[in-house]
Amino acid sequence: MNAGDVGSLAPELALTAGGVLILLADAFLPAARRAFTGLALLACGAAAWAAVARTPAGASFGGLLEATPVTRALSLVVLLAAAISLLASQGYLRRERILTGEYHALLLWCAAGLLLMLRATELLTVFLSLELLSLCLYPLAAFHRRVNLATEAAIKYFLMGAFVSAFVLYGIALVYGATGSTRFEAIARAFHSGGAAVAGVPGTPGISVLASLGVLLLVAGFGFKMSVVPFHAWAPDTYQGAPSPFVAFLSVAPKAASAMVLFRVLEAVTMGAGGIAGGRWSRVVALLAVASMVTGNLLALAQRDIKRMLAYSGIAHMGYLLLALVVLDRRSLGPVVVYLLAYVLMNSGAFAVVAMLYARPGEQHLISDLAGWGYRFPLLGACLTVSMLSLAGIPPTLGFFGKYLVFLNAVSDGLTGLAVVGVLASLVGVFYYLRVVYVLYMRPETRQPEGLLIDGWGRAAAVLAALGTLALGIWPARLLDWLLQGPLRP
Repeated sequence: MNAGDVGSLAPELALTAGGVLILLADAFLPAARRAFTGLALLACGAAAWAAVARTPAGASFGGLLEATPVTRALSLVVLLAAAISLLASQGYLRRERILTGEYHALLLWCAAGLLLMLRATELLTVFLSLELLSLCLYPLAAFHRRVNLATEAAIKYFLMGAFVSAFVLYGIALVYGATGSTRFEAIARAFHSGGAAVAGVPGTPGISVLASLGVLLLVAGFGFKMSVVPFHAWAPDTYQGAPSPFVAFLSVAPKAASAMVLFRVLEAVTMGAGGIAGGRWSRVVALLAVASMVTGNLLALAQRDIKRMLAYSGIAHMGYLLLALVVLDRRSLGPVVVYLLAYVLMNSGAFAVVAMLYARPGEQHLISDLAGWGYRFPLLGACLTVSMLSLAGIPPTLGFFGKYLVFLNAVSDGLTGLAVVGVLASLVGVFYYLRVVYVLYMRPETRQPEGLLIDGWGRAAAVLAALGTLALGIWPARLLDWLLQGPLRP
């Protein structure tokens, strides 16, 4: 390890140091707890600056980590999700009287694990990053200890996550046994040269049963983090029980890193195996995409709880995202980055508003309770409306632009049928998103607001998400220019 290696970890070190500083301040200066959100945001800003300006391009730590335009872009997406979640958390934590430094520190360490996962170029580093992330996510899901529903949600998430960790580790072992390496480049070379060939025939590109099972376990593990069908069962219960500001982070940031890892795994397999074997894995991704789009939208259609509705709609959105990964090439990364940025802004913005408008975390968050509140809370109602329109893919929002790029990429890859399925599934989603807008503005009030704490931090989170969604949707030229210089560059 040299100075360059340490410098390449500047974003992760900034986040880790910020978490440690907040914990020390919580122990010795508890009166300064209201300043923890500002300190955590400073850590996120320092990490974002380090990711763009201080992290040198190329590999570090002997090739275990890399910095590329794509990893930088997705790192900024993760840090944006963390910032919106932190902004939305201040009022919630004060209202529920659980404002302590552990929350901010754990969230920063989650972001550090995600940045490492994005940059990892071999499977064991991915696993260590995944465990750092998961061990911070579990206590955050149960952070509201007085609410039984939060404890139940965290237990379900922990048990499912433990199984997934075992799947990922066993998958890594099987892939290593079949290829002799845990590095993505070496795995691809082994598949290409026949080192993992079917029936072990030298010089025959393909994938043995051992390697196939290992890759399937890896796909299952990161499919769980992305909550794609059939690995989605944890999401509705965890989203409903966990603190809403934390769900603004949980529902978006881990999916960004998991999508990148899934791309690396499938790229190594398909590019190495090629031909028939590569086509089989593309069909697996297509099947997961269709199942997620259809199942997520149909189940969201039946929900009356807004957090559960957003959980099932998130499953559908990961199905749309997978359309860009059916044919794996570097061109796919541009639509993936745009879609993940759109999803972070619109979904975390929706959860930021939910955190402020529902003051009973142990009960259901019924959509009907929002009746007439678009006029009572005009700013929050407008921000929630923008988020719903963007989730539905209605122009001129960034959600529409993200879906357009994903579907256009699918059509250009010859997957017109899958694109049609995606468009039809998206039309189903329009109904339940517009139902929220209808309730906000066209239904009379059914309850008076009680116990709400709508602070400036929370408003800032909602406004940031809504303005970002609209500005990038109306004027996407700058975003496209940046992408053409980085992730979309040939």
